[in-house]
Amino acid sequence: MNILVCEDNIMTLKTIEHTLKKAGFKVFMAGDGFQGIQILGKEHIDLVITDINMPYTKGLELIRHINTKIEAKIPVMVISGITNSETRAHAAELGAIDYMTKPFDLNVMLDKVKALFAMK
Repeated sequence: MNILVCEDNIMTLKTIEHTLKKAGFKVFMAGDGFQGIQILGKEHIDLVITDINMPYTKGLELIRHINTKIEAKIPVMVISGITNSETRAHAAELGAIDYMTKPFDLNVMLDKVKALFAMK
């Protein structure tokens, strides 16, 4: 399964990448939503994990793009430092299936990813 991770904090990005690769997933990394959109145009992606606050293209714009411009329905999980209910609700309205706040537990994230792929 191919997972795209969009995160502008390089340490968080590398930590998520390591955790997912160790679990057997193929990981594509993007430092912002614009890079994420470029990867989505080239690769078959089964899941997107994205931050909200990133340069160039924000996470909410990325979610909107995925759910309006891409024919295949790709689930999106959000991992963000933004904790307000308005942003959570907006992400859900745009199509995000999950929203975890930073700091987050990598094992919980991995369990959610595995559960998602078990349903497919």
